[in-house]
Amino acid sequence: MMKKKIKAFTMTEVLVSLTVIGVIAALTLPALNISAHKNANAQGCKKAYAVLSEAVELAKIDEPFDKWTYTDEAATANYNRIKPYLSIVKECLGASGCWTPTKALNNGTATNFTANGYGSPTISFKLADGMNVTFDVHSESFNVTRKNANTILFAVDVNGNNPPNRLGDDVFFFVLGDDGLVPAGNNASGNGDCTRNGAGRDCAARVLNEGKINY
Repeated sequence: MMKKKIKAFTMTEVLVSLTVIGVIAALTLPALNISAHKNANAQGCKKAYAVLSEAVELAKIDEPFDKWTYTDEAATANYNRIKPYLSIVKECLGASGCWTPTKALNNGTATNFTANGYGSPTISFKLADGMNVTFDVHSESFNVTRKNANTILFAVDVNGNNPPNRLGDDVFFFVLGDDGLVPAGNNASGNGDCTRNGAGRDCAARVLNEGKINY
């Protein structure tokens, strides 16, 4: 009887195949990792907006917005209105420990940020879910329509101290408008600020509208 010949890969062919698979994995895994981080940060932006909006709305029940004073001198009083409705595990008033240095989306300087938080006086805190938040009374519009010259804003680092600590990537602004909290940008498609060449200050509206970080 004739013996059947069994075809098999040679050791060289196996090694070549494993090398090709390794190269493909090396090229693909970083892109998948970046995509996963972007998706997680987009979900973090959504969660931050929900948590802060609820706190602001509950504080408004206690005292309507038109009774609030939007000055630096009243910053602590305004913070204390919202504080009871947030799960704060650590707060830093005029001190470091609740915020990390922040870059602009284009890796330039992030205006008005320090190691203590945003603006002055600095009020920053950590939430139980790991987010870092800094709170300020400020005059910038962030493309949000409102009656008052000054307003209240929150900057949120949705993944806490973890990198990249960059506006538009994991740090987002939310601003108190006439009727409640609004994501900075307040438009469907974002604008020149929310691009890799921009500062990233108005990205929250774009991320919430598109459901992803796509820039």
